[in-house]
Amino acid sequence: MRITLVGLAAAALFAAPAFGQTEKTFYFTHPVSDPDMTAVATVARTMLDMQDISVDREHRAVVTHGPVEKLVTAEWLFEQLDHTASATPTHYKMSGEKGEVIAVIPVAPTATLADLTAATTAIRTIVDLQRLFPYAAQRAIVGRGEPDKIAAAEWIVSQLSPYQGPAPAGDSPPYPAAPLRPDKADSDSLVRVLRMDPKTTTSQLTAMVTAIRTVADIQRLFPFEANKALIMRASPAQVAVAEWLVHEMAKPADAGTVHQITMPGLIDAVVRLFYVGQQTDVAPLAARIRTTVDILRVYPLGNPSAVVLRGRPDQMSTVEAMVAKFTEGGR
Repeated sequence: MRITLVGLAAAALFAAPAFGQTEKTFYFTHPVSDPDMTAVATVARTMLDMQDISVDREHRAVVTHGPVEKLVTAEWLFEQLDHTASATPTHYKMSGEKGEVIAVIPVAPTATLADLTAATTAIRTIVDLQRLFPYAAQRAIVGRGEPDKIAAAEWIVSQLSPYQGPAPAGDSPPYPAAPLRPDKADSDSLVRVLRMDPKTTTSQLTAMVTAIRTVADIQRLFPFEANKALIMRASPAQVAVAEWLVHEMAKPADAGTVHQITMPGLIDAVVRLFYVGQQTDVAPLAARIRTTVDILRVYPLGNPSAVVLRGRPDQMSTVEAMVAKFTEGGR
């Protein structure tokens, strides 16, 4: 890991004009397209809060105006983007109370633009890192934030689209994260990547996301199409339900077995998966369960046909009877 620290001597690189503002022009040393020059200027605005940045297309350069300390950081950032991608993330530690870090995180050189955009969105969703920008020319993601958020972003990239080698094939280990709400210490303290079968279709991946949101109430959840992965941040109990559901649906359908897990501490703690013994539309069954049993957390799945739901223990016998009747054709 290469880290650059802010140094007082760096200010000597720039003239010190009146009012603390100065100008610096950064010339590209490698061939670069007009859209890529614009992207570099946008990255600098996003990371440094510098609005007075323009692109000089005639001279293949980016022109910046601002305080010396910001131009020092801009110079480091420009140097990172004006060459081929590093195999490992590079970092710049900023001055200030927060101790924020700017990082250039390489992704797989074979990643498509869709993959790069999806990885960026996944990081925003899971890490709550808003200063984030994909730089397509270098297949990299540039981010700014607290060191723990930057570390989490790098971990997600290593799971989804690592620069070197293939992405991991199995589920990730749990990644501990600081809760986003200190008053609820367990609310979102784990990050996990779960992987589905490589043959999973886009519609099946989307359905699994909705099913997990429905029964586990996980909102920080994002599908990564390229390697059929689900990235989530939630409590250990919520992650356990998501893992259970993904693995249950990966097994051969078995209507004769009780597929169940519980979420401790809840009144509607029972999560059940009911298979219907034929390939059919189970949406009417899900709708009937909502209205008859008053279970709102119910979702119909296809291929194989099933419903997954969360409710109270005393509601399960009624649901069992309804599923049996539906399966026998008495709809």
